[in-house]
Amino acid sequence: QRFLKEADKHPDRLLKVDDGLQKIVHHANRASEVIKRLRAFLRKGQKRMAPVSLNAVISDVVKLCQWEAEKNGVRLQEYLAADSPVITADPVLLEQVLINLVRNGIEANVEARGETGRLSYIVVTTCINDQRETLIQVTDEGTGLDDEGIRQMFQPFFTSKPKGLGLGLSMSRSIIEGFGGFLDAIPAETGGLSLICRFPPNQHRLAPNRTADFAHPPGEKP
Repeated sequence: QRFLKEADKHPDRLLKVDDGLQKIVHHANRASEVIKRLRAFLRKGQKRMAPVSLNAVISDVVKLCQWEAEKNGVRLQEYLAADSPVITADPVLLEQVLINLVRNGIEANVEARGETGRLSYIVVTTCINDQRETLIQVTDEGTGLDDEGIRQMFQPFFTSKPKGLGLGLSMSRSIIEGFGGFLDAIPAETGGLSLICRFPPNQHRLAPNRTADFAHPPGEKP
């Protein structure tokens, strides 16, 4: 509203208004598409499968979560496989799963940090292991969970959040399994958790263009 009121004196500010409106439309359309695909998946297991470059999806997810992370004193870091693995998945649903994992990590970091104001990190990696499985790993610096807590965290309606529904991780695991993969969690060296999406060798292909090297292990800061 302020930019619109000052448009007569500063016409260039209309460009900022236009840019803001375009972003609102983009995010509204994206939210609509996510809801549509989630409904189709939950009701009938329907997915719009296509080749997906994991490195590109991770970069998009980091951009989408950047504002929320910075607001909470969290820095997002990407360490992506040099051979840019490609899997077959529904790109919209996969992106939504990864957004959910990153947001869970942000909340875990904030809870662990308390009022200290300390900068914390979430590390997102892609790699292909010795078994030729394709992995996406999201590592936080939260307080972590014991084995029983890890087992329970993927159960429907289980949550440690006061306002949580306990559906995010359960639904995320179901979506990843629908792509032929598996979602699990392990304790991380950071003291938090590493959430790992694991896809079998028959899901793995290489993209024609290489991207950033997988230079640091999860949790290690450059």
